[in-house]
Formats: sequence, C-alpha cells, structure tokens
Amino acid sequence: MNQATIKKNFRDKVCSKIDITSEGKGRYRVFTPFLFEDGDHLSVVLKQEKSKWVLSDEGNTYMRLTYDIDEKDLQKGRRQKIINNILSVFTVEDRDGELLMSIEDDRYGDALYSFTQALLKISDVSY
Repeated sequence: MNQATIKKNFRDKVCSKIDITSEGKGRYRVFTPFLFEDGDHLSVVLKQEKSKWVLSDEGNTYMRLTYDIDEKDLQKGRRQKIINNILSVFTVEDRDGELLMSIEDDRYGDALYSFTQALLKISDVSY
C-alpha cells in the first residue's frame, strides 16, 4: 500500500486531521490531533518490520508516565493490571516498553484507531 492510500485509510477510519510523513524507507511519522493531558501529541510511527507493518509509540507512552510515576509502580499492583488489560483488549504488544500493534489485512485505519485509544487509556493510569 502506498503513502497516499494509507493516509486516506487513516483519515476515513479515524479523522480528517491525520497526516503522515516519510522518515525513510519503510518508516512514517503519523500525526494525529490526539493529545496527552499536558498538550503534547501522541507519538505514533508506522514502520515496516520484516514483511509486516506495525504502529509503534517507540517507548514514548511509558516514558511520559514515568515523569510522575515511579517505573516500578507501573509494573505492579493495580496499575499493572489496568495496563495489561488495555494491552489485551486492544491487542497491543509491549516489547520492553515499546508499544506495538500489527496491521492486519491492510486495515491501517482500524489499527490506528485502536492503537491511539490504547495509548490514551494507558496514559490515564497516572490518575
């Protein structure tokens, strides 16, 4: 799928304010209107891993949480249970702090919608 088609799929499924920019071969920065509580945008990258495409936060979501919460507190107790539940519900993989979602059956827009929802819900554990 080419960049224009992916952008159209993102916009059709998520919102018209989505944009993507190439950052080299097999890598795109995805700009969304979705914000963390402090006003910063979600960090989302679409990248190719071997023969599949994935969305990644490149570790940004957990890093932001550790500004206010000790990392150990994210890995135990109620916060851990909430995060694990969100990862399971949205089929997001935690690979050593990097959150990833595989694109299945060329459903880029559906994946982006689910991925951004998961990132926003995970960021809510700071409350």
